[in-house]
Amino acid sequence: MDVILFGGSFNPPHIGHRHVIFSLQKQFPESKIYICPNFLSPFKLNEKKFSRDEIWSLCQSEFHEFLSNHVILWDEEIKKETTSFTIDTLTSLQSLEKDGSISLVIGEDNLENFNEWKSYDLILKNIHKLIVVRRTTESPKPILIPNFLNEKQVLVLNNPIVKMSSTEIRNQPNSEWQNHSILPQTRSLLNTYLQTGKSNGGEKK
Repeated sequence: MDVILFGGSFNPPHIGHRHVIFSLQKQFPESKIYICPNFLSPFKLNEKKFSRDEIWSLCQSEFHEFLSNHVILWDEEIKKETTSFTIDTLTSLQSLEKDGSISLVIGEDNLENFNEWKSYDLILKNIHKLIVVRRTTESPKPILIPNFLNEKQVLVLNNPIVKMSSTEIRNQPNSEWQNHSILPQTRSLLNTYLQTGKSNGGEKK
């Protein structure tokens, strides 16, 4: 497992995302991990809370302890003005890691609809493994692998369930999420963005 692509909206990043990174590092200590936040996901076009600059700053803060030469916060998608598609990001990563075997991280909640992703068959052709990390099915119960996927290409990590989502955080009052969901320095940034009214789902003016 040479290179692992971990993408998402990270809107905002939280303990569940850190848990994914920790699980990947533990399982694949020699691999290079690319954390790739996006701003315009094809599945979340009407679900923005923070600007691209804010998401990037929040990710830098929340993932600071992990970042190194082997864990990279990558701006390939968030810098784009257009909708981000995984197949395009994968192509860009292949150009950076020409000699690397690339695997893609996916949550169990996205597994069933993976065939709705743009060029999903081409994604599968160009990756080594589809790594399922964010489980919703309690272990040791097996995760259902859809018929359009080759089970041999799907790797399900036996990690504990962390019941946390960015949507849940965005919909909670500050007093409810600030004690456990995100790191203190990230909470400080979130409070600043929310209290000053800078966060409007678009770019900072």
